[in-house]
Amino acid sequence: MGKSAGTRKKILVVDDDLQLCQLTSDIIDEHGYNAITANTTDEAFKRVYADNPDLIVLDVWLPTIGGLEFCRQIRHDEQLRHIPVLMLTVQDKEMDKVMGLEMGADDYMTKPFSQRELLARIKALLRRFDRAQPEGKFVKSGDLSIDVEKHIAQDKNKVITMTPKEFELLLSLIRARRKAISRQSLLTAVWGYDAPGNTGTIDVHIRHLRRKLGSHGKKIKTVLGFGYRFDG
Repeated sequence: MGKSAGTRKKILVVDDDLQLCQLTSDIIDEHGYNAITANTTDEAFKRVYADNPDLIVLDVWLPTIGGLEFCRQIRHDEQLRHIPVLMLTVQDKEMDKVMGLEMGADDYMTKPFSQRELLARIKALLRRFDRAQPEGKFVKSGDLSIDVEKHIAQDKNKVITMTPKEFELLLSLIRARRKAISRQSLLTAVWGYDAPGNTGTIDVHIRHLRRKLGSHGKKIKTVLGFGYRFDG
C-alpha cells in the first residue's frame, strides 16, 4: 500500500476464534494497516502496552476476563483510555451492544460482518481521532473547559474521565451551543458514518455524559422526538 509497517496505523485484533482473528488481521493488513493479534485478554493487555495500537477490534466473548471487562479496564487506564474500541458482538444481541457501550466501546459490529463494513468502521473511527480541529485549543462553558488538542475535559481543575466517543459527543454539542441537533446528525458527526437505526447509541452516551459532568450535565437538554441541545 506504499507505506512501511512503521508508518501504518496499528490495529489490535482480539478474538479467541483463531480463524476469524487471522481473517480479520489479513483484511486489515491488505488495506494499508498494521494488524496485531491476541486471542485472550491476557495477551491483549501485553500487546496493547507493548505496541500502543491506534485502534482495538475486540470480541465480546473472550478468555480470560472477557471483552467487556477488558474494555472497562482500558477505559480506566490513563495510558490507554484514548484508544478507540470497535467491539464485535454475535447474533445481533442488544444486551451485548448496550453493555459494550456502558463499558466504553466506541462502536460495535455484529458477526458475521462483511469486509466492506469492517473497513468502513475502522476508517471512520480512525478519522475521528486524526481529524484536525478547526477551532482554538480550548472550548469553555462556565467552569467546564475542553482542551481540544489533548482530548481533556475539566471542571475547574478536576479532569473528567470519559471515553473518546463521549468526548467527541460533548464537543459537538458545545460547538452547536443552544442549537438542537438530531440524534442522526450526532451519530453521523461523532461516528463518522451514516448508521440509520442505531440512534439509541446516542442516548446511552448522553446518559453517561450527564452523570460524568455532574452539575454541567443539566446543560444537556433533551429535545423530545428529535435529539439534544447544550444550553450553557
